[in-house]
Amino acid sequence: MLAVHARYRGRSVRRAQLVQRSAEALATLDGVGEFEMLGVEDICAIVDSAHSVCDVVMALLADGDWAIGIGVTPSLAPSADAGAAEDEATTRATATASLPKNARPAQVYAKIGARGRASEASDIAAVFALLGYVLHKRTIEGREATALVRGGLNQNEAAAELGISKQAMSQRLQAAGWAAEMAGWQLAINVMERANKPA
Repeated sequence: MLAVHARYRGRSVRRAQLVQRSAEALATLDGVGEFEMLGVEDICAIVDSAHSVCDVVMALLADGDWAIGIGVTPSLAPSADAGAAEDEATTRATATASLPKNARPAQVYAKIGARGRASEASDIAAVFALLGYVLHKRTIEGREATALVRGGLNQNEAAAELGISKQAMSQRLQAAGWAAEMAGWQLAINVMERANKPA
């Protein structure tokens, strides 16, 4: 079972409203449960799959003002039985425990709720550190281009949307590190899926 805990570390004056709006927006992503508000700056949700965790984490990393914790409890699987609420609480607690009190913005932490799997948690955090680096090196144009392609448009459609040539679109994607993001994205999914399997 997987969960994401996020802590707002930005400087917004109306942080409670920003955190609430962010929680509502993130909960609309496929496979993401409702975010529970944990005080003014913290939100936490159960997430159905490694792919959905990537969606949430990448959105939070792109914002740049969130510290992010990922909790993995490989012995627990989502179910509808009577123990499901307790299993979800355990997974949320694992995600919360992954975040240190002094967690920094745009940093991902991970914890696996099983003995002897700290190196897998480190691998998850490392993959997202690399993805975060790629995201924060992007120009505004690169963010626009990658957002369109991530949203399902092909390069021709994205170029038309931006009013540029296909060649210019290709150059923007290359400069934005799109290929590196896609490789890192798949690696993050693979690492989390392995971590989510019982040893």
